Amino acid sequence: MATKRKVVATKRRVVKRDIKKDPLVTYAVKTSQYVQEHFNQVIIGVAVLIAVIAIVTFTANSRKNSAVQSERQLAQALSLFQQGDYQAAKVIFSQISERYGSRNGAIAEYYAAESNLAERNYSQALLHYESYLDDASKFRGFKTAALYGIALCHEGLENFSLAAESMEQVFNSVDEGDPRYLDAAYLAGELFAKAGNNERAVHYFQTVADKASGNRKDKAAVAVTLLDNP
Repeated sequence: MATKRKVVATKRRVVKRDIKKDPLVTYAVKTSQYVQEHFNQVIIGVAVLIAVIAIVTFTANSRKNSAVQSERQLAQALSLFQQGDYQAAKVIFSQISERYGSRNGAIAEYYAAESNLAERNYSQALLHYESYLDDASKFRGFKTAALYGIALCHEGLENFSLAAESMEQVFNSVDEGDPRYLDAAYLAGELFAKAGNNERAVHYFQTVADKASGNRKDKAAVAVTLLDNP
């Protein structure tokens, strides 16, 4: 009878140095240790990050909502302005310019001036025009029109020298091909004449006489003649 050989498996003890270091495991262990050692700091950091994200999101949503609201109010006020309801329009324009320091706020400031001018509230209109010009870097589309409005306000207040200077600014701010060029020149001539500055008046009337045509040219030429021969 054959003798069965017992095969005894020899157990090999695994020692720590025999384990290969796994970079991922090592990183995970170190991270776990760091979190445990700095638990409070990590929690605070996460809380701060969440707060920052919340603030940024809230600010972005607030700005978006404010922009939408200002657009709606501006459309409403412009509709009232076009209907000739200047009193109601002024209230909304003023609210927009006070609440929204934006493009719509600048437009509202300009139209608040236009509303007051339409009602011949020259002093109030002047304040709004000047406020718009102080902040015109946000929206420069009405700059020339605002200068024109200022000239009309000063004329209404009988400040003819200031009115003439404002109209001169309008003239200097437009190109010769602009339809407002000759209009501003003629009005500057009239305002300088009212201010008693005949020399400047003749200069602008002569500009119109040289460059205009038709009835405007004839009127300007007559004005030159009258001012040169008082």
